Amino acid sequence: MKSRRRPWRAAERVLLALWLSILAHGALLWLPLRPGSLDGGATETLTVRMRDSAAAAARTGATAAPDGAARAAAGSEPAAAGLTSATESAASPSGDRMRLGADIYYPASELDQLAMERSSIVLPEMALSASPQPLTLLVFISESGQVDAVRFEGSPSKALADAIEPTFRAAWYQPAIKDGRPVKSYKRIRIEPQAEEAPQPALSR
Repeated sequence: MKSRRRPWRAAERVLLALWLSILAHGALLWLPLRPGSLDGGATETLTVRMRDSAAAAARTGATAAPDGAARAAAGSEPAAAGLTSATESAASPSGDRMRLGADIYYPASELDQLAMERSSIVLPEMALSASPQPLTLLVFISESGQVDAVRFEGSPSKALADAIEPTFRAAWYQPAIKDGRPVKSYKRIRIEPQAEEAPQPALSR
């Protein structure tokens, strides 16, 4: 006579589902990430702080400097822009190579090692009358780590572009590696303007 199979209890079903979930997520953690895949295909993002132009003009007038005209265009003092994401990017969904003159620059999807900043990139604090839209730029990096060119996508604010471009032109990178040797590469970086937080009002007693 065949024995009847004992039905699964609700608690046993929950425990089995939990173990299967743990095993599935554990397997994903061991999958190697290829350059340009998953998070390797995201766009690197920086933020630049924005300041009200009227307040900036008043502050600049109170503490005038010899280079006041240049400082008024780029803000009265530099401020470090936080890196909200450090993921590298393929410069287009298809990971196309790009040409600058006769030179070819590789996307992240073809690289064994991505180009990395040798030091933090600090963006200037901007004084603008209106909050500009986020802008995207392409940074072309040579096999020695020097920035060969900076190109903006779309039509960015001239004041913002003029202040940001020199920062990236002066940056140095650890060059990208392909097939065991340094190569030219490019990366796409998104700049997100962030308004300066208003000071908190003092509490009256």
